[in-house]
This record gives sequence, C-alpha cells and structure tokens, in this order.
Amino acid sequence: MVRRLEISEDHPLRKLFRGALDFGFKENPPNQTGVGEYIEEQILCEFIHADNFYKIEEAGGKSLEDIADMLAEGDIRLNAQSFSREFEVHKHIGDYTLFMLGMFPSALSSKKGKEFILGGIVVPGSSLSEHYVLQGQRSYRLASEFSDSELFLDLSSNFIFYRNVLELVRIFLESARSREYLKAQQIIGTDD
Repeated sequence: MVRRLEISEDHPLRKLFRGALDFGFKENPPNQTGVGEYIEEQILCEFIHADNFYKIEEAGGKSLEDIADMLAEGDIRLNAQSFSREFEVHKHIGDYTLFMLGMFPSALSSKKGKEFILGGIVVPGSSLSEHYVLQGQRSYRLASEFSDSELFLDLSSNFIFYRNVLELVRIFLESARSREYLKAQQIIGTDD
C-alpha cells in the first residue's frame, strides 16, 4: 500500500528539506527549471515514508524490492499493461536509485539480490552502486521518452550531479541531526 504523506508548504520538515537543497545547490545550481522542486517533492517528501521505497507491486499485490523485478514489472513486453505503467515504474526506479545513492549509499554495500542482473545484462566486476547509477540514468531516460519531459532527460543526463547534490543534502541533514533523517537511517538499517 502506497502512503501519500502530505507535507504542507510551511511544515518544518519541508523547510528543512528546502534548506538542505539550497545547501546542495549553492555552488552548482541545476540547469533545468523545476529540478529542485521535483527532488523536494517527488524524492525527499515521497520517501519520507518507508512504504514508498517499494511501492511498485506485481499483479498479485506483492511489493517488489528488487530492481530487476521492478524492471520486469515495468516492461510492456513482460508484465506492464500499458505505457503509463512503464513510465510509472521507470520514474520510480530513477527516483529510488537517486535517493538511495545520495541519501543512504552505505546501505547498498550490504544489499544483495537480482540487482546485479539489471535488465538481463550482467556487468561483472562492478559494484551495486555502479549498477544503480546505470539503471537510474536509463530509467529516467525512458521516463523522458514516455512523458516527453525535459526534466527526466536532465535527471538522466546529470544523474551523478544530482546524486552529489543529494549527498550534500545528507550531510546537511546529518549536521542538523534531524530526527526524521535519523529515524530513516534506523529503518533502512544504516549508520551513515
């Protein structure tokens, strides 16, 4: 079940996210208009609730935790029933990989699973983080094709830049000792 936690514009958590993003973008502002707002709303505010990490479900209602399973669910040739479903899944994969790489990178070092297969292609000798970067870029590029959105194309082309911005957001939140961030660390099981 996907929980949508509405966070009002004047909520302290949203103000904290804005301050953190301002810190992240201070020296390197985004090229594309709306990226900062997208990251705030669709990534930081969306993943504040842990259930949204695995909001992609198979036909039977089981949440998918593996990127390879999400890819199968989001492929019109396999499980997706429509192109809008394919867009939804690829958008989520892009958002999820960007969030994990920027906010909780050490959680990937202990993660095991089918992620190493990434769409049927095995990349020997690379790390799970490298796979997440490649798949995040690919998924945002596909989302841009389905939505004809320059924003997703920018997220794909500048994926590593936005991962670095989220790393600065993480540093800002850690230095602020945000209770919400510390709680998220406990849920994910990392002590970054």
